[in-house]
Amino acid sequence: MSDDLQKLKKHIEEAIGLVAAEYGFAKRLHLDLEKIEKEEPQDAHKDIRKGFKILRWIGRGQRKVDRTEHKIFDDLESLGEILPNELKAEEEKLLKQLEIAEGKLLEAASMFTGELRDDLHKIETHEQLLEKFKDDERKEKIHAGLTKLFADAQEGIADLIKWLSSTEAILKGIAGFETKLESFSKV
Repeated sequence: MSDDLQKLKKHIEEAIGLVAAEYGFAKRLHLDLEKIEKEEPQDAHKDIRKGFKILRWIGRGQRKVDRTEHKIFDDLESLGEILPNELKAEEEKLLKQLEIAEGKLLEAASMFTGELRDDLHKIETHEQLLEKFKDDERKEKIHAGLTKLFADAQEGIADLIKWLSSTEAILKGIAGFETKLESFSKV
């Protein structure tokens, strides 16, 4: 049981670190989008490129989080076979919570990265059009489209951040459970 607990502890710490990093990337992208929204079109291009880079980091981070969460599932399931009944119920509850949060996070991250990539391409195109056109009427239409794109992107980021926070809280709950298991195994 001790080796299984050590593996679980290692995987939990790794997952919490990865989720925290992904959360940081999402916050950074949120700030970059706010900056792009306020910039002049000719200055926005460089920051949009940074946004694509951060988006790639988020995608990579999500894949790593997913792999680590599956390791945690496996660790908890193998420990569940040897747990007493009073701890087995808590283990099953934590597994279910992690499964739900992981599914929602995966859905949000997948939808988010695809939609946001499209939004960033559209924002880039709109910024280039704003730079090109001198006609105020056209600029107003383009600016209205940009405002909606920024709002959609910010909404996607907020949803991703919500699920990252939820997943991190559940992982910390599992870390507490692992500590309880550790003290139980010493008895």
